Amino acid sequence: MAWSRLLIFTSILVHVHAHGRLVHPPNRASLWRLGYNSPPNYDDDGMNCGGFYRQYSVNRGKCGICGDAYDQKQPRPHELGGTYGIGYIVAHYEAGETINTKVHLSTSHLGFWELRICPDPYHQSQDCFDNGYLLELEDGGTKYYPRKGDGSYEVTFRLPERLTCEHCVLQWQYTAGNNWGFCANGTQGLGCGNQEQFYSCADISIANSLSSNDIDNNDDVGQDKDVDTVPSKFSALSPIEVELLIRKMQLAGYRVFTGNEPVTSPNSGKKRKKNHRRKKSDIPLAVIKTRNCDTKYAHVL
Repeated sequence: MAWSRLLIFTSILVHVHAHGRLVHPPNRASLWRLGYNSPPNYDDDGMNCGGFYRQYSVNRGKCGICGDAYDQKQPRPHELGGTYGIGYIVAHYEAGETINTKVHLSTSHLGFWELRICPDPYHQSQDCFDNGYLLELEDGGTKYYPRKGDGSYEVTFRLPERLTCEHCVLQWQYTAGNNWGFCANGTQGLGCGNQEQFYSCADISIANSLSSNDIDNNDDVGQDKDVDTVPSKFSALSPIEVELLIRKMQLAGYRVFTGNEPVTSPNSGKKRKKNHRRKKSDIPLAVIKTRNCDTKYAHVL
């Protein structure tokens, strides 16, 4: 009984005080800190799977790929299509490159973290990361152990030699190590058994050769602008890709109509009713209207 109370008490302490996040490349929950037109998450260093109890007692140890509680409705808030999963590419790298990462721990709880890459951003399952690419440290290991306590850590990892992607997802997974539990060999000790976990996701690209790997602060940052071109071939996009495109336009200051609303025909100037029967080629499923009232029609068939 005494051991059970100690374990519960320790878990509660960890849940209340532990915080950490991936700072560079910036994770989806923290983009607002860098000027991206993204909803703010003031708890961006608290992506701990909904908490220790919820992760292990409710969800049997499972977690959302970006730190959301596993039992939340998909897409979860920090997954593509969710509140913070907008898909901004925040860093451009080269295959095989040694990259500098930065992590901030508000409170260190021993343990370690790893970085993984899923090459398919729309495969929103932990399997894609576990079966994908586990990044190596300069010494050949994969687990980084923070030794100096809380604060910022700059750690170098190496990207896979043969991986290229226009859009892939980098996952930071921090497993704390200050819970007391049962070890695999049957003994008990600090860091054994279930531990609290923290996750972050960052959207990156990896090319064969690129002159810079800096954050592209001009890409998709929300500013007032005119529409010079509007995508007209959406047939190859999946529903979630179309949704992400629409959300990006909305955050950038555009008004986006899905085609279910009454719209003004560019020819007649008259409003059409919702139930008006139109030709297939005349259905504007995405009408993008800028703030200067110029209107562009994109046929999504």
